[in-house]
Amino acid sequence: MTAMDQVVYSPAFGRAVLAPVARWGYGRQRRTGVTPGAAYSAMRKLYGCASLAPFAALQDRAAREHPLLALDAEPQGVAAAEIERVVAALDADGFAILGTRLDAASCDELEAVARAASCSLIGVHGDARRTVWDDDAPVAVRYDVPEEDIVQSAVAQRLVADASLLAIAQRHLGAMPIQDLVAMWWSAAVPGETDADADAVAQRYHFDLDRLRFVKVFVFLTDVDEDTGPHSYVRGSHRHQPPALRRDGRHTDDEVLAAYPGDERLVTGPRGTMFLADTIGMHKGVELRHGHRLVFQTEYTTSLFGSPFTRPTVVAPGHDLASAVARYPETFQRFVLGAGG
Repeated sequence: MTAMDQVVYSPAFGRAVLAPVARWGYGRQRRTGVTPGAAYSAMRKLYGCASLAPFAALQDRAAREHPLLALDAEPQGVAAAEIERVVAALDADGFAILGTRLDAASCDELEAVARAASCSLIGVHGDARRTVWDDDAPVAVRYDVPEEDIVQSAVAQRLVADASLLAIAQRHLGAMPIQDLVAMWWSAAVPGETDADADAVAQRYHFDLDRLRFVKVFVFLTDVDEDTGPHSYVRGSHRHQPPALRRDGRHTDDEVLAAYPGDERLVTGPRGTMFLADTIGMHKGVELRHGHRLVFQTEYTTSLFGSPFTRPTVVAPGHDLASAVARYPETFQRFVLGAGG
């Protein structure tokens, strides 16, 4: 650690500088909807301080800002039959694989969106260009599908508004869930991938900290085995991380697995496999040895304080999303519904 890092991550600097800036920015975001960049940076650094107390206090503040959702006693959806089990696994391990899979027709619809989209390129040869995915000739390690394209899909809308997933998120977070991200991306095995590419596409261990607390839902839209980009999660790392691993940046396998011996878990599965993860825990996408992978993701958080977020327009909202927005407007505050809403 550099001398500067010793100062920045010290408990005294955290209490005297980082925490006040983060609190100021949190209040500003609540009033204006925009997080000042300095406050977001301070929040991320605050998590890396030797004492977690100031960061935890901000998490608790966010959790108390909104009343819990008045969900049905038996919420319906993709996880309706296993809410208790999934919440218990998330709380204990940081991730949970659903026992049911997304049906083939729904996977087909999402895949069609991903194949038609003009994607942003990340990694090898990734640049300012946007292009469509090509199974036979991928030119970048990752192709990001625009959120605005994804949310037009009825299947994506149904997953985002799924009552059983909302129930799991609310119970795990201990707060009203706020939908803050919908994503989908292709990953490819591309010759010439470098360490810098692996960092750019999250193929080295890291934690996510775009928000204060959050939980993500993933759907594999291709078959995923140990050679085609499994999700690696370190069990229990969402509950405790040594200070050296709480600082921003990527971490080597040796660093992470030495801190959590025997706790690495690889999530694989056939097309349609769904799982949830609290990705403040240590995780990565394993580099593909061959082939390609397509993943859908949605995220629920306790507060929109943090990184910039989009407000996607849903041109023709279906019944699932329109009803959810009407019933839980704060949870779905990002979405702008078109004339069909």
